[in-house]
Amino acid sequence: MPKRNIIWILVAGVVALLLWKIPESAVRRDDLYTKYGPLLDVRVQVLKHYVEGVSDAKLLKGAVDGMLSHLDPYCAYFDQKEYEQFDKRTKGQFYGIGVEVTRLPGEGLLIVSPIEGSPAFQAGLRAGDRITGIDGLKTDNMPLAKGVELISGKPGTSVHLTLYRPSTEETFSRTVTRGLITVRTVRGWARNGEWDWDYLIDPEHRIGYVRISAFEGQTPEQFDEVIRDLLARHHMRGLVLDVRDNPGGLLPKVVSIVDRFVREGRIVSTKRRVGPEQTYIATGKDLYPDFPMAVLINRGSASASEILAGALRDHGRATLVGERTFGKGSVQELIPLENGNGAIKLTTAYYYLPNGERIHGHGVAPHIVVDLTPEEKSAMLESQVAVFSTSLTPSTQPSTQPATATAPDPTARVEMLIDRQLQEALKVVREQLATRPAE
Repeated sequence: MPKRNIIWILVAGVVALLLWKIPESAVRRDDLYTKYGPLLDVRVQVLKHYVEGVSDAKLLKGAVDGMLSHLDPYCAYFDQKEYEQFDKRTKGQFYGIGVEVTRLPGEGLLIVSPIEGSPAFQAGLRAGDRITGIDGLKTDNMPLAKGVELISGKPGTSVHLTLYRPSTEETFSRTVTRGLITVRTVRGWARNGEWDWDYLIDPEHRIGYVRISAFEGQTPEQFDEVIRDLLARHHMRGLVLDVRDNPGGLLPKVVSIVDRFVREGRIVSTKRRVGPEQTYIATGKDLYPDFPMAVLINRGSASASEILAGALRDHGRATLVGERTFGKGSVQELIPLENGNGAIKLTTAYYYLPNGERIHGHGVAPHIVVDLTPEEKSAMLESQVAVFSTSLTPSTQPSTQPATATAPDPTARVEMLIDRQLQEALKVVREQLATRPAE
């Protein structure tokens, strides 16, 4: 018997064995052949009639991709190589162009946010852009995992993207060179010629500014180091925390940061279809002082950044300024498959804020709404390119970097544009400081 026939018989056998262990009241064993028989029939017809030869590995991967893509845009299958790459991404370093994407059925891949300093960021890709083509292939019905696979690749290679920007109704193309993406997740508002970060945005009122671009492996430690330094060295009295265009990250990392601001009560909870609710409660340990704080959010703030904003809002710990967030409040777990067959990323629960509100599909509303025009958003992002475009030392910067970002002059300084959202956040903190005794 050909080896490929044995493979598919084994697949059916494994499914049958799993279903055999389920009680008869839940599912009958012969349902296996009714429900999954078409899958084997399709395989037979493809191998018999398709114009080109097809491997069982390709068919099997396509079957799994199709199954998961019909659940929601965040479920995906990773083969072993993709699984290893994804694992590196969550640890803060990976190869690619540096962009977080999700899938819009029939409309292509949506960029939730480019990673600051990445090749995608430098090429002008922005949150909200839709990738409609990858190296000439249309993405309107492309599975998310396939799109990620095509975008990813070895450093030094290029990918040609066709994009549509809804805010300007513009269709354009970019050729982006892949590279090693090292994620710096905690940053300030300005840098000098030695590439030291400046986190004190208002020295007169002693207001700090910290931007978190994603919640990854070392984010809580980096954040705590910056806040402690601002308190000790500058006697910080107020803070603007910016999570605009932050696509999210790891749940334990954002919980750890919120825990420093909230004295008691619920930070976030997750609810599954089956099983008890899991609740994350503030420990009351290692708390920061109760200084005034504004949190900047926009439509590119998703997942973990929505948890942070919502929890601080519900506990009355911060004023939210900007735009309603993305509304991606579902929990994805990476479940390894046996025998080195990769892993599946599966949506297993929804996030709920302390007030009981579900994030998914709704987002988090700001206290003060400030919508930027497309022109203002573009100007803000371009200023971020100059400030955030690299994590390398000046002597090793690639020649494609802005001139202001590569100058070795220690007296040089690059500052982020203080846009209207940031202006409003600073105003909020200053007004709150005015009601407190001078220190």
